[in-house]
Amino acid sequence: MNKKNIIVLCCILGLIFRVVICFFYRGGWRPDEIFQNLEPAHHLLTGHGVVTWEWQAGVRNWVLPGAIAGIWEITRAMGLGLPVVAVKLVFAVLSVSIIAVFATLGGMLYGRAGAWTCGVMAALWPDLLIGADRTAGEFQAGNTMGLAIGLAMIGRQLQLQGRDNLKLYLGCAAFLGLTVVLRFQLAPAVALSMLWVLFWLPTWRDRIAIALTSLLPVLALGIVDGMTWGGFYPSIVNNFYVNIFKSVSKNYGVMPFYYYVESIISFWQFAFLAFVFLFVKGMKRAWMPAVIGTVIIFYHSLIAHKETSFIYAAMPPLVLVASLGLSSILEKLQPKAFAAAIAVVAMCCCMAASPFKQHMNMVSRIPALLYKVSRQEDSCGVAVLVGSDEWGDTGGYSQFTKRDIPLYFYYDKADIQNASHQYNYVVSYRTYRLIGDALHAVACKGYYCLYKTAQTCSGAPDYSQFEKMVTRAENQRVSGQDPWLVKP
Repeated sequence: MNKKNIIVLCCILGLIFRVVICFFYRGGWRPDEIFQNLEPAHHLLTGHGVVTWEWQAGVRNWVLPGAIAGIWEITRAMGLGLPVVAVKLVFAVLSVSIIAVFATLGGMLYGRAGAWTCGVMAALWPDLLIGADRTAGEFQAGNTMGLAIGLAMIGRQLQLQGRDNLKLYLGCAAFLGLTVVLRFQLAPAVALSMLWVLFWLPTWRDRIAIALTSLLPVLALGIVDGMTWGGFYPSIVNNFYVNIFKSVSKNYGVMPFYYYVESIISFWQFAFLAFVFLFVKGMKRAWMPAVIGTVIIFYHSLIAHKETSFIYAAMPPLVLVASLGLSSILEKLQPKAFAAAIAVVAMCCCMAASPFKQHMNMVSRIPALLYKVSRQEDSCGVAVLVGSDEWGDTGGYSQFTKRDIPLYFYYDKADIQNASHQYNYVVSYRTYRLIGDALHAVACKGYYCLYKTAQTCSGAPDYSQFEKMVTRAENQRVSGQDPWLVKP
């Protein structure tokens, strides 16, 4: 089998797994995935959606929510409504380009063995697999950065062979610029990548062309920010002001310096030591991605507030380096032994995905139940009764595909009892017994269930209640108060 066919098969394998994930996991890796991108896009198109404090403070830009709204405009014109799965499918298909680029680079360096190894690792490594269709800026920025670094590495190999490579470098520059647009916190790593590529280029003419290409997406962000917020890059300026000068981000948790390494070990488990060994071995021919990935983890470790998704951009380059290290070992095997080794690699990737699968199952439970509510013809309002710190796992209005239903959020038993006339469905724990009315459990996911509590609603719909309650819960949490929690 030639290298082109190998690359195609790896892309098909990766696409199949990514499509399956799109349909099975409705929730986000973290609340920002829904409430910073899906909800603003939904609000833009329908007028219904939770507007969180970040959007009220103007610390986000409209590029990614705007792209999501564009996808939904197409699906709505097709009569499909606003399905989240459509957005995820688009992102999943786009992420297959990373598989193609990594497999191509592996094939250039280690022949068919390298194409198979790098292709399978890119297709099935759990970080890249889970991060493919995520709608948070850090995931999509990580994907564009991984693609940019892969293109740069291929361009470098063509350059060493004396072949034309400027188009690849131009593509690299464009994706690096897009990375900054999607997540400006990656600017230091992007700048280092650009310096690396500029050092490789032989002429100043090419360097200027590459630099200007990288600036085009950034200039586009300035135009979008000016049209939506007004002023000079207000989304970036406001973000710095709120999180650096006002220290708002510290209210959401401060983690130790070693948090990211600890998190990686907890997710990768048995695969961590093997990955480190392969990474060190692969560095010999892939210094650029090795340094970039390490730098991303390092400088994010210096920041007090940490989320595991913040360092997702480090995963594609790190996986690429480890894949090349493994390729250098497997290329020496006989065909039959190599086929067995690739099968083992694929199984190990799938086994390593177990902690990721557990996390995704957990955060997808409430969104799956809300989606089920949207398909109930008699639903006129749904109340979510969970702990005040669990609102981010609900999925918001973006889970309502074809028609919006008033969504209510409660964590106080008195509040939900007083508002029972506004809803006829409740999503809560399996132990939900706060109201004396007859309950009918429609469906359950994990320790959450969807209950039908009435035939109809008698109160006026309030599409802003969820947002108000989220603001109240967040204010109480930040001020150190201990609100009543509905815990099993």
